[in-house]
Amino acid sequence: WHITTTISREGYTDMSKKENKEEKDTVLAEDAEKVAEDAAKEKVDEAKGTAADEGADKKAPDAKDAAAKAEADKAAKLQQQFVRLQADFANYKKRTAAEKLQISEVVKMDVITNILPVIDNFERALQVPQDKVADDVKSFIDGYEMIYKQLLGVLEKEGVTKIDAVGKPFDPNYHQAVMRVPSDEYDDDVVVEVLQEGYLLGDKTLRPAMVKVAFNG
Repeated sequence: WHITTTISREGYTDMSKKENKEEKDTVLAEDAEKVAEDAAKEKVDEAKGTAADEGADKKAPDAKDAAAKAEADKAAKLQQQFVRLQADFANYKKRTAAEKLQISEVVKMDVITNILPVIDNFERALQVPQDKVADDVKSFIDGYEMIYKQLLGVLEKEGVTKIDAVGKPFDPNYHQAVMRVPSDEYDDDVVVEVLQEGYLLGDKTLRPAMVKVAFNG
């Protein structure tokens, strides 16, 4: 019995050792598996962190590029607005300058047109035969003539000239025919005599000349 018990104890001991060894192996295996899982998890976390960093790094330049593009677009729009304003202002200056010139020409024409009857009166006064004028009146006539010539000089400086009519073919742009008369000197529709002088301001007719026209029909 003693021998049997010893053997049994020895067999139990061996079995216990075997079981302990298996338990140790299992624990070691589990530990190794856990270590592997932890290592794998760390690698996954590292990979995620790297991807996030790369995404952030990529996102930052994209944001900077978008901001730079927005600033460039804004600057381009402002430049276009400035160019348009410059063009509008230049057109405004040209338009106002042309309007001022046109207004000044109209005012000048009106003023000179109102002066022409005064010129006519000077010419009528100076057409009086000098031999029929008393000596004490001649001095007044000489003064009239000086004023008349001075006034004509002022008008000439402003670009006013008399219309040359006698001997010229009748032109309704420059002549106003009030009579048709026979003439041995001129052909038909030629100005024979000027009854009232006509005037030009540059190339514009201030007042057509009042004339007699030849008609030999």
